Amino acid sequence: MSHSKMNRRAFLSALGVGAASLPMLSLPGFVQAANATPTGGNTLVLVELAGGNDGLNSVVPITDPAYRGLRPTIGINTRDALMLDRDTGLHPSLRGMADLWEAGEAQIIEGVGYPDPNRSHFRSIEIWNAGMGADSHARDGWVSRGSVGAAAFEDTDAAGLVLGGDMGPLAGAGRFSAMRDEDLFRETMEYLPDVGAGTGGHAVRPVAQTSPLDHVLKSYDSAQVTGDAILRKLSARGPQRWWFPETELGAQLRTAARLLDAGVQVPVLKVVQGGYDTHDAQPDEHAFLLEDLGTSIAAFAGAMRDAGLWGNVTVVTYSEFGRTARENASAGTDHGTAAPVFVSGGAVRGGLSGARPDLTRLVDGDLAHTTDYRHVYQAILRDLWRIDGVDYRAGPSGLRLLG
Repeated sequence: MSHSKMNRRAFLSALGVGAASLPMLSLPGFVQAANATPTGGNTLVLVELAGGNDGLNSVVPITDPAYRGLRPTIGINTRDALMLDRDTGLHPSLRGMADLWEAGEAQIIEGVGYPDPNRSHFRSIEIWNAGMGADSHARDGWVSRGSVGAAAFEDTDAAGLVLGGDMGPLAGAGRFSAMRDEDLFRETMEYLPDVGAGTGGHAVRPVAQTSPLDHVLKSYDSAQVTGDAILRKLSARGPQRWWFPETELGAQLRTAARLLDAGVQVPVLKVVQGGYDTHDAQPDEHAFLLEDLGTSIAAFAGAMRDAGLWGNVTVVTYSEFGRTARENASAGTDHGTAAPVFVSGGAVRGGLSGARPDLTRLVDGDLAHTTDYRHVYQAILRDLWRIDGVDYRAGPSGLRLLG
């Protein structure tokens, strides 16, 4: 790609940021971390199910008569469900997740939500990202907050990389950045030396220390150093012959697999799958989304097994809310509250955890959460990186994710 064709929009797109969030790339420690010797450890892959996944048709209380009463049209047929036990089935499109379950490598945490739930997409995902409860307006993500001073996030190529969606849980202090597209990222790195060289002076023109342009150029420098370190590892390893679905989620998880297989040291990766706001004609759309989800995660698991890394990887799904317990008049569901969280990995404790919401005891027509989402965050930090004592205002958690 010629330098003249690499415009500012393409540059920001490759880094996964807009002008307002570009300073993320110039946080202290990026340059030092890029050249540090990695220490290894566990990697968390966060999968955001954007739009509000219908948990009641994902993990189905198949023998509950109340379920049939609430879902006479869009309910999952018993004969089609992938049965986990006598009373619980998975949506038939979640074959990939069912295979992980049968291998003892998937845990399903039921009824995950928070008190005083908010049914706005934008507000509720802010709450989930921050991990501080419905009354908080904290902007830092729960991963960013939990990583402060943690050894697992030091001496790495990056503390975390976002491969899809916004920074979300990774927003805030720390060496977190974004990498939307590997090919565009490579082209961006080729362009950067003409913008600013190394960690020294800039090749454009001198500007005042307080100038916004100076801040942007420093951000370019930091992105170059970090990007070079990652690209060296990707180039040395070369591509692998893994199959992934030709979907946005499949592409993001393929990139995640490439990064980890190449030895890029990064404790957290985030991807996103959109489309879960199923207000009408839900059955076909939800089936497509869940098939993509299950198949993509299964493909990622296979790639990690092939690389010998599956035992050090934990995949966790989350969504801003579930859907209403009762179907609407358009063969869909509306914004709800609690929903299950899927956890998978080579070291994950397989089985059901949390508690199933009682369909006969709805609150304003919605499921009452039984597991506070902040307990899930506490379990992740403790089980993966032995991080304790982070204030998520949810009390102590006994939830265990890993074996």
